Amino acid sequence: MEYPRYFPLIETLALLVFFLGIWANLAFWLKGGVSRTKEGTRWEKLVYLFGILVRAALRKDFLKLVSLDVLFQRTLTREDPTRWPMHFPLFAGFCVLFFIGSLGDQMAQWGWVELDKDLPWFAFTNDLAGLFLLAGLLLALHRRYILKLPYLKTFLEDKIIVVLLLISLLSGYVVEGIRFLSTHSPVESRASFIGIALVGVFSPLRLDWPTTYLWVWWFHAIVSLAFFCYIPYSRLFHLFGTSLTLLLNSQNHKADFTGADPTGTVPNFTIKQLIELSGCTRCGECLKVCETYKDRDVDPIAPAIKLKEARGHLLHKYGPAPASKLLGGRDLSQQDLSTLSEATFRCTLCGYCTHVCPSKIDLQSMWYSLRQEYSTDVGLHPKGFTHLKEGVAKEGNIFNYPNVERALWVDFVENLPSGGIQKTRAKVMYFVGCVSSFSPLAQDIPQAFASLLIKAGVDFTILGPGECCCGFPLMAAGMKEQMLGLIKYNTEKVRDLGVDTIIFNCPSCYMTWRQEYSSYLPGVSMRHSTEFLLELLREGRFKLHPPRKETLEVTYHDPCDLGRNQGVYEPPREVLHTIPGLAFRESRNHKARAICCGGGGVLESADPKMATDISYKTYDSFRETGAQALVVACPQCKRMFQGARKHLHGPMEVMDITELLLRCL
Repeated sequence: MEYPRYFPLIETLALLVFFLGIWANLAFWLKGGVSRTKEGTRWEKLVYLFGILVRAALRKDFLKLVSLDVLFQRTLTREDPTRWPMHFPLFAGFCVLFFIGSLGDQMAQWGWVELDKDLPWFAFTNDLAGLFLLAGLLLALHRRYILKLPYLKTFLEDKIIVVLLLISLLSGYVVEGIRFLSTHSPVESRASFIGIALVGVFSPLRLDWPTTYLWVWWFHAIVSLAFFCYIPYSRLFHLFGTSLTLLLNSQNHKADFTGADPTGTVPNFTIKQLIELSGCTRCGECLKVCETYKDRDVDPIAPAIKLKEARGHLLHKYGPAPASKLLGGRDLSQQDLSTLSEATFRCTLCGYCTHVCPSKIDLQSMWYSLRQEYSTDVGLHPKGFTHLKEGVAKEGNIFNYPNVERALWVDFVENLPSGGIQKTRAKVMYFVGCVSSFSPLAQDIPQAFASLLIKAGVDFTILGPGECCCGFPLMAAGMKEQMLGLIKYNTEKVRDLGVDTIIFNCPSCYMTWRQEYSSYLPGVSMRHSTEFLLELLREGRFKLHPPRKETLEVTYHDPCDLGRNQGVYEPPREVLHTIPGLAFRESRNHKARAICCGGGGVLESADPKMATDISYKTYDSFRETGAQALVVACPQCKRMFQGARKHLHGPMEVMDITELLLRCL
């Protein structure tokens, strides 16, 4: 049966609306920079984007990536297996009905392929795919409206999508049943088992079936085309955005985010990040693991909601004016901007959301860019950041203490050489960091680590009063351009000393130097203290004995910037396993699933109460291990957990791994 008259015209209009949405999204994406330091021309951006996709397609594991991540949603299955029976039928059913059913039938009408609706395989496949889609829809509705799962946030567009899809699907079955009644299709049509079943339901009505078919067909066609047109203007566009995001992030593009633009002319977002904004499915996995959202349970703080609101703001700012509003662009009021800014800074930058994201969006880099957008460009940031910024600018540290006092902790180092530990030349430099240098709760860490280096006979030095902040707090505060001077200053100090290895006990310093400084210091090795200590232990530099007479049971907390964000999980554990008389108790939330101490992402400066509340919960979560001591490898973690222990009257002693190792010498 041919399509009714005028349908090709309506179909053409629908295609124009659809491709207008595709063009608008692409135009929005191309407003991003090639990297954080280079905007690039439109042609350069297209070449860059195409090059990344070609390299992804040429990977040996490309087919594995497409099959496991795009088709079977491997990450979603890993995080929540109960969602797969809902999501996969939705995805598979939609793809079969669209590409085989609708597109195949359309190509047959154009004469491009020979295809008959009554072919058994075609009829059966479409009916079965429809059942798959219907099952997925019903499961989705059950989860969202019956179970009312708290991490699933519903908006108007979600309801529009469900209504259009459900009506299109059910009316398609009705059209097929009435078609059989109006045309008396051959026996082969019985492969369309649902259509044949509906024939038995409708036949007693004895209607004018050809006329009824025409009216029902038009209704189904209009609803289906409306759904098709709505795809690029709604969250359904994640069908494209998520696939692109998975391919883009199949390679390591962290380098795209390193560096800063001293002129302030490069967009705060790269092309990849603007594509990632379209890749969010709002599945809610990030909400399950976000400690700041759990603490306040306020929608703007939820990672997925932040992405949605930020995309609306950025579409209005960067998107093509005629179409950006249709894509969801919004001119936010000052109050809305203030709310979104506050939500952006209520985050520890722990990276847990990135780890669980089924779309593999680099959410952590996204939060840095959003902070840059609201802090520097819009001028909205927490008041505490002003003190932080002034301290670094005036004294070179985040506490705004006189920087000449940076090395006062050295006076308490065991077996301190007569000449001290600050030298003019050395092979190894120990970068202490602001927290270890100035916080009374953390100064035991550099004292212990320096003592260990002295006992191991390591030729090392510190910068002392000449050391300045690494710049991480400024980057986390959205003031990245202002850390360029710190990078230049610190790298010059390193060159003057002639060091070939830099050691850090602060994971945030370690991460920042590796990501932002390494290109300025080729050939210089950067190690965390646990990695360096493990090497010394393997070389036999230390002779260890049990920390006390009876067995000491300890557990370990993975710092976010050391573990999840830099992949250093085993060295701290291997160090602990070398200590005799130590019983190690792994916690339930460990390695990539470790919970932040609450002190990350300069959250203390934005919302001190939220930071301490998180520290209480995280400290308390270690009690189930039955350990006597909580070992950390981060000065900020030690600060936060010391405060939590005092508040909760906790039984577990809190100590850095360097302090524990020193006890065992």
